[in-house]
Parts: sequence; C-alpha cells; structure tokens
Amino acid sequence: MFFVEARYHRSPERAAGQVRYIAHREEGLTDGRRRELYGIGEHYRAFRGDERAIRRALREDGRGLRNPVYLRFILTVDNPAAERFKRLDGHLSARVLRDAIDKTFRGALREAQGVFAIHEHGGTDRPAHPHVHALLSPRFQNRMPVHISPARIQRIKERWEREVLAGLQRQECRLHRLRQLVRPLPARPRDRDDRLPFPLLPPRPGTRRTSQLELLTRAERAVRLVRASAWAARGLRLARRGSLWARDPEKAARRATFRLASRVMPASIREVLRLLRGARTVGLRHR
Repeated sequence: MFFVEARYHRSPERAAGQVRYIAHREEGLTDGRRRELYGIGEHYRAFRGDERAIRRALREDGRGLRNPVYLRFILTVDNPAAERFKRLDGHLSARVLRDAIDKTFRGALREAQGVFAIHEHGGTDRPAHPHVHALLSPRFQNRMPVHISPARIQRIKERWEREVLAGLQRQECRLHRLRQLVRPLPARPRDRDDRLPFPLLPPRPGTRRTSQLELLTRAERAVRLVRASAWAARGLRLARRGSLWARDPEKAARRATFRLASRVMPASIREVLRLLRGARTVGLRHR
C-alpha cells in the first residue's frame, strides 16, 4: 500500500530548514554531500538545484501573506514496489521517481510549485526504501495563496501510485527487450575433456607419388620437352637470368656485357672462348 503524508506549517524559517534537511539528512551522506534538489513548476525549476536560492525564494513567497501555508509531502511506495526498485540501478530508480513526481503534481495539483528530493535509504526491515520529500511554496504559480482540500490530497495519493507503477512497468519492459536483444555467450568448458572438438577442414585430395622411378620418368619427359622447343629453352634461360639479377646484380651485369661483346667478335675468337669455358668447367677447381 502506497503512503502519502501531508503536513503543513506557517513559518518561512522552518521551511528553509526543511530544505536543508531533505538535501543533507540521509544515511550514508558524509563530507558535506547532499541530495539533488529538483524544482516543481517553472520558477523553482529554473534554480537548477541551487539550495540557497530555493530557500530565499520560499521566504519571498511567504511575504505579504498573513498566514502562509507551507505543505510538506512524504510520498513512499509499498514493499512489492520497493523490491522492484531494487532490480534497477540508481540512475533508473531516480528517473522513475522524478518522472512520477512531475506527472503527479502536474495532473493532480497543476499550479503547485516548490522543491523535492529523492531518498533511497532503507530501514530495519526494508533494505531499499525509495521515497520522496516534497516542500510546496505557499503560493501557486499564479501567485494565489495555497489551499489544498483533503479530497485533493487523496487525488495526489492515487495519482502518485499510478505514475510510480507505470514508470516501473516501462523500465522493466525496456530491460526485458535489451536482454532479449543481447543474448549471453555460452560458457566455455573448463575441463579439457569437456571441450567441444574443433571442426577440421576435410583433407585435400592430392596426387600420391609412388616411387622414385615415376619421378625420373617425369623429369626426363620435361627435359625432352624443353630440348624440343626453342621457345621453352629461351624462357628457361630468361628465368635463370632474372633470378641472377635478383641475387647478384653485379655478376649478372658482367655476364650480359661479356655476352654482347662476344657477339661482335670474329667467329674464330668465339670458338676459342667456348673451348676455354669448357676446359675451365672440366679441369679447373673454383676456390
């Protein structure tokens, strides 16, 4: 069961102290930290959580009124809703409560203005207890004095419960859709025996060489082919020279120069050079 508590007083100084209370008084807040203050209505929303400016505005709204009425609301949720809030992170939980407060006062008390803070600390029996402290100005946004009937307070309670449940439903649906889109990866097996076998590619069909005699016959066939074709022999010579240029450019240049020079020599000198090359390859030994 949702609970809405509404109390009022007529002291501007007490209202300033209550702003300080709802901003700083909470379990777990130390070192001067405070809760974020949010505005109700355009005038208080423009302060953007400035605590000093909000206290000053509440005092100014009480001036000129014989009996200013400062209304303080404490809006809580029931235990099932608190359990649902536990499943959300702090940012989403605060967003649901903030939207619910804005829609509650805009729908049930449209001209109201003031400030509110979100508290989420728990108690002895409730580890999570999200609730809202709201303090209303003694004037409406049209500068008329505030007067709220019990029927209007009951309408605020009903609207608060409806907006909180609708906001929780929206966030839960979004999280459910995200979980459906992002599927978790399967867990990797820890034991070596439990690992899935790695899918291997099928072996390539290749020619199997049975014996050395088959290799010799293939080599002889290739040599006969090269000897029979002058173009094949010339291509092999060009390939051999190209590899020589890549390995030793200087030696290849010397050979090319000697080959060009021997072509312009007389035939007798070319025969002598050919005989000398054959004698060198047969009888001499390179160091």
